[in-house]
Amino acid sequence: MTRFLGYVVAGLANGTIYALVALGVVVVYRISRVVNLAHGAMGVFSAFCFHYVFIQSWGAPVAVASLLALLVGAGLGIGVERAFVGPVRRRGTLVTLVMTVGVLLLLTELTVQIWGPNTPPIASVFPDNAIKFGGTGVTAHQFATAGSVLLLGIGLYFLLNRTRYGTAIEAIAEDPGAARIVGLPVRRIVTATWAIGGASAALAGILYIHLNTLDQISLTFVLISSLVAAVLGGFNSLPLAVIGSLGVGVTFSLAQGYVSTPGFAELVVFVALLAILLLRYRQQATLETVPEF
Repeated sequence: MTRFLGYVVAGLANGTIYALVALGVVVVYRISRVVNLAHGAMGVFSAFCFHYVFIQSWGAPVAVASLLALLVGAGLGIGVERAFVGPVRRRGTLVTLVMTVGVLLLLTELTVQIWGPNTPPIASVFPDNAIKFGGTGVTAHQFATAGSVLLLGIGLYFLLNRTRYGTAIEAIAEDPGAARIVGLPVRRIVTATWAIGGASAALAGILYIHLNTLDQISLTFVLISSLVAAVLGGFNSLPLAVIGSLGVGVTFSLAQGYVSTPGFAELVVFVALLAILLLRYRQQATLETVPEF
């Protein structure tokens, strides 16, 4: 029983990171109808800036470095939308999706070229003190990460579903031209939404490192797991994205713990993603069109 509980706790800890990534993906999709496959690479780049630039080079405290890393993530979100996604948006969903893959490869290689392929010992944002919970150890970092996901999820849900900003996002996603005619600042709202998505990617990056090792492609694999949760919610529901992420994390942990076959846990996640995609495809056979801003 203790072994099972340990796997569940570890799965929930990883699930909180999946949720952070999924929340960012859903927020960007809500306004742009774009699945940003570069989301994980943006998080890794921001986390490496957190470690190598803000802490190692500048000697900034962890709290200050964390805030600066969030700003880097927000800036990356804005830059990706303005420089890469925006110019090809009119060419359709497939071209836009391929462009995010290009950004993924660009950021991954840029991270390697600047800081090398080594995995850095990134400082923890929260304390690592262990807390006994049901016969297993849970660190303060894990609790704080779960709290961060809860606060971010509630904040984004309120922002997108209970404010004029959220209503504006829905209007822009449905018809950007009509939204512009009625006086909505379309470009400003799109930019702010991509900044929120980028900041969430940065937060996932700097929190992920103390639960796992962080290299240039690690968060890209996390993104795949997060897509299972995002697809479950139709790339539209924040609560389903969080619940699905926790479920994926626990499933992955149990599969990895009880089945010794290498790669079996990853196979379970991939099969789940394909199965959910097939089920949703039957419900909605046409792809969403990318709005033109």
